[in-house]
Amino acid sequence: MLTGILQIGEYVLNSKSVEADDYIQVIENPNEKGNYRHVLKIGFNLNERDVGYRGIEYEEFSDKKIVKYAYKKGSARGGDITPTSKYTDPSKTLNKIMISLNDILKNSNPADEEFTIFKNIYEYISSNQEKIENEISEKIKSITLEKGESFIITLSLFENENERYMGDFNIIKDRLGKISNEQYFNKYGTTSKGIGICYYCKQKTEVFGFVNTYNSYTVDKIGFVSGGFKQENAWKNYPVCGSCAQKLEQGKKYLRENLSSRFSGFNYFVIPKAVIRDKEDEKEFIKTLEEFEKNKNFSTEKDTRQNLLASERDFLDIMKDSKNFLNYNMLIYKEEQSGSVFRILLYIEDIVPSKVKNILKIKDKIDDIDLFRNLPGKDNSTYDLKFGFDKIRTFFPNNKTEGNFDKSFLEILNNVFTYKKISYKFLLNRMISKIRSAFVNEEYIDALVLQALMSILFIEKLNLFSDKEKGVQKIMIEKTEKNKKYLDFFENESYKDAFDSDYKKAVFLTGVLTEKLLNIQYDERKSKPFYSRLNGLKLDRKLVKRIFSEAVNKLNEYNKNYYKELEYLIGMYMLGEEADKNISNDDISFYFVLGMTLAKHFKEEKKDGEDVEP
Repeated sequence: MLTGILQIGEYVLNSKSVEADDYIQVIENPNEKGNYRHVLKIGFNLNERDVGYRGIEYEEFSDKKIVKYAYKKGSARGGDITPTSKYTDPSKTLNKIMISLNDILKNSNPADEEFTIFKNIYEYISSNQEKIENEISEKIKSITLEKGESFIITLSLFENENERYMGDFNIIKDRLGKISNEQYFNKYGTTSKGIGICYYCKQKTEVFGFVNTYNSYTVDKIGFVSGGFKQENAWKNYPVCGSCAQKLEQGKKYLRENLSSRFSGFNYFVIPKAVIRDKEDEKEFIKTLEEFEKNKNFSTEKDTRQNLLASERDFLDIMKDSKNFLNYNMLIYKEEQSGSVFRILLYIEDIVPSKVKNILKIKDKIDDIDLFRNLPGKDNSTYDLKFGFDKIRTFFPNNKTEGNFDKSFLEILNNVFTYKKISYKFLLNRMISKIRSAFVNEEYIDALVLQALMSILFIEKLNLFSDKEKGVQKIMIEKTEKNKKYLDFFENESYKDAFDSDYKKAVFLTGVLTEKLLNIQYDERKSKPFYSRLNGLKLDRKLVKRIFSEAVNKLNEYNKNYYKELEYLIGMYMLGEEADKNISNDDISFYFVLGMTLAKHFKEEKKDGEDVEP
């Protein structure tokens, strides 16, 4: 993974005209996730070396001012490297700024003109800290924030009405420049560097021991250091030279800005990795990265896309059209403790363009199925249901009520992209459990059932089910005008594989008949008493027979049995019950509720002297 990131960093340094100053390479974007969109400035007037406090001022965060803000995160227990910090509360944040100012003064030349300026600022804040904290609190109260938004707090100075930010001062630039390489070898009160072979470029040079691109490799405790528990020897375990460390940092920044997003509650990166053999391959690699750069629908945008297949189609289109020498790694991760811990949840290696192309092709086929189009929405509107991994995620939630199914969901995601087998029985059990819960609570379940069906069809068409046995079809029924709508439905090329047994058809049609009865009951009585006879959708063969018999009797009692042909088909397909010995109770429950959901597709035509079907 890191080799791919280094390759991208090399591209950035060679092709993106990145400013060469060491201090700029170190500066971080405090708003990289899009939730620090506001800036509070502790403002001072500057007259030569004298400073006068002017108050707390506000501005919207600007990407163009990232270098001016000069943010560089420090240690969790101390201040940040510069007097620009992410806001937590007035006291803590101002303390971090004071720690940073103190460190800058201790490491600067007292004869420097800017030293005096920053010393005066430090002394003023120190003497008036409570006042400034109160003003910060009052300013925050006056600003409307959206959920999850916060501030960065920084210093700015006005000289003849020209505003200067932290990144405009040499004393700050020098501080950042000094730590450009120092951060890779000077930590934990220990220095770790020596002459060795760099892990990446294989050159013998000075290498460092504390290069930790994603906070996943750490030697902050001596027990984590192999070879004698000596932190100063960490460079022998993972030796990285300064040049490669900078490439990793640039690659990391580029990933954040161009190749990262969220879906179904997860953060992820897509990392292109190329085997470059000649100039043409290199041009193609650069062309691919430039295509990614054109798509600005990723994590820093306010309207972050949530669906890996449905709404980020452009993202995967680029992947599928790549040449054979280029493949992709996908990293799904979680950041904890305010970003100080980077936890890899799933790493999918070597996703080849041809597989992505096939996945998108199957997705398009699923989206085009008529069952998922023109569905009833709010205020008499309609919508089309589009497949994405969020549809599968629905049945693998992570919440206090239902539990944490992250691991199972990520395993399915991995298996789809790597074409490994998925357990149909396990997937169906999760789906019917969710549907049953909603059914018992008398919630609207049609959307759930359709999401389950489209997820099953998607994986089925990828041929990834490991334990889905083919059903038995022996019953031959002649097509007539009366039964045509049912037989045509079962013969539809888009989903006929889902109805691969006579008994599944019987159960499905029993669900259709039951929904017809429930609609008649509601039309007659404004209630659905037969609902209680469905056993909370915990069905088996015996219960399906009972429901069928009782539904027919009830329709006759209401004198509204418009469904003689449907009853005949159910009876015929029931003859295939014995041949389909492997069907599970989960299958039976699912096909029954699927019939209830799709019953609206089988309207009976009105005959002379009959009422209209509700």
